Amino acid sequence: MFEFGHATHPGLRRQHNEDSYAIDAASGLFVIVDAMGGMGYGEAIAALAREEALRLGRAGTPLDRVIRSTGAAVARFIQERRNDHPAGATLCLLRLTEPDFELAWVGDCTIVLGGTDAACVAEASALPCPENDPSPAPAATALLGRGRDDELHVGLRCGRLRYPSAILLCSDGILEASSAEARQRALTDHSLSAQESAEHVLLDALDHHARDNLTAIVVRLRR
Repeated sequence: MFEFGHATHPGLRRQHNEDSYAIDAASGLFVIVDAMGGMGYGEAIAALAREEALRLGRAGTPLDRVIRSTGAAVARFIQERRNDHPAGATLCLLRLTEPDFELAWVGDCTIVLGGTDAACVAEASALPCPENDPSPAPAATALLGRGRDDELHVGLRCGRLRYPSAILLCSDGILEASSAEARQRALTDHSLSAQESAEHVLLDALDHHARDNLTAIVVRLRR
C-alpha cells in the first residue's frame, strides 16, 4: 500500500501562489503545476493545466501525451488572452499502479526518487530534464504554453517500487530553498508519516527564507 502527504505555500516574498497540485488516490495520480503569468493569470494557467492533466490521466492517456495535450490547452488559453507578463507552466506527474509507477515532467518541476538510507538518496535521480538529454532545454520548450506542444522536452521514466521507497514531487521553489538533509529525511525517515514529511520539507524551505511559491507531494510505499 502507499500513503501520501502534500503541502503548499506562497513563499515569503509572493502574495499569490501560482503553484497548483492535485491528488486522485483512486486513480493513483499526483500532479504539480508551477505556473507564471502575473497576479491571477498564472493561477488560472495552473488550475487549467492541473485539471487537464487529471482529466487525461484518469482516462489512461500515455503520460507524454498528457503533457503535450495539456501544453496545447495552456497555449490556447494564453493566445486567447492578452497579458503583459511572460506566461507558461512547468508540470510533473506521477501515475502509480502499485507497485509500478510512471513519471513524466516538463520544465523545472522536480521529482526525487528515494530509498531506505542516506546513500540511496544521495544517488537518487533528480529529474529536471529528459533522460539522455542532459543539456538544459531552451526556455521556450521548457514551459507548457510556450511554443508548439510537439517541441516540448518531456521527461519520462517508469519502473517498479520496492518497499521501503518514496517519491518526492516538488516545484522549483522547494528544490532551491530546502536543504538536502530535509529532502533526505522526507524520503528515508519512515517514522514520519508522508504528511509530516511533506510539511517538514516545506517548513525547511521557509526556514531558509524561500522567496518562490512552494509545493511538495511525498508518496511512500509501505507494507
